[in-house]
Amino acid sequence: MNEQALLFPVEDRRSGSGFNRFRRFLNNYWLIPVLICYLQLATQIIYPADSPLERLEKGNRAFFQGIPIAYKIVTHDFPFTLLGHFYELGIKGAYSADLFQVPHEDIKAALARPEVRQGLYDRLVASREYHDSEIGGLLSISYATGEPVLNIHEIPSLNEIYLARLRKSMETPASLIDLLQSDFSEDILDGVGIQDPWVESTTALIQSDRISDALRRTAMENFLEMYEALSESRYILSPYQFKAGLGKIPLDERFVGIFHFHNGLNEPPSAVDIRQSQRNRQIVFTFSESGWTLYDINKKDLAMVDIKIDNRINLP
Repeated sequence: MNEQALLFPVEDRRSGSGFNRFRRFLNNYWLIPVLICYLQLATQIIYPADSPLERLEKGNRAFFQGIPIAYKIVTHDFPFTLLGHFYELGIKGAYSADLFQVPHEDIKAALARPEVRQGLYDRLVASREYHDSEIGGLLSISYATGEPVLNIHEIPSLNEIYLARLRKSMETPASLIDLLQSDFSEDILDGVGIQDPWVESTTALIQSDRISDALRRTAMENFLEMYEALSESRYILSPYQFKAGLGKIPLDERFVGIFHFHNGLNEPPSAVDIRQSQRNRQIVFTFSESGWTLYDINKKDLAMVDIKIDNRINLP
């Protein structure tokens, strides 16, 4: 700035109205609102299987919790969750565009070997003895031998992990209430099918001073039994479990989808399974009269593989 400008400052001829000041602010910082809109839009495409209102609610929650979410991605089961996060970005884009997907015929070919069929059947039989949750995880396929080879990566379900915490919280009414009112409980309870009014009525009953300790204990045990009954037929993965599982898949294997076992006879994919296939490919295993059946759900499109086993167990 020269000496003349210091002695004779130039008059600001721009309008001082509020609108013009706001317009000049946008001219200087226009990237900020654009970035905010972009991030908000990005949160809305993460939940394609949900209704518009649910997608908006979850997207806004993820938007405002962005920093804690990013911190947990970096710190949870490092470095697998972080690696899986970037892997997930790629596979979700490819899945949405129907690119680089493992053909259903390759899955069928991988099941052609008798030892593979028998091994999966034996794992299905063993899963019937487990009642805390359905057995599930990630399914991948490799071509190292020239032929497709199916690989199962089991991951404990989120509802199974929560059940262990729920059982431990039964020690005192206060610890159970603290667990039920925690931030992460709502999504898990909703995932197994426990509605908010049921949780609220149980919490109100436990906190009531008008009931005896015996009745309070009965209410707590009834809630636990309800959760156990519902959790037995559910398989829920948290986003961080999914990312960590992806990060642990070897580089020579291609991710196929999320699998879980149905322990009933001729138990096809549920409405939830079909809805979840909008987000990730779902693979469901279930018993049949002749052995077992694999259901491959790709964006609600369903394909089946029927496997015959000679030494079938007697199912109720």
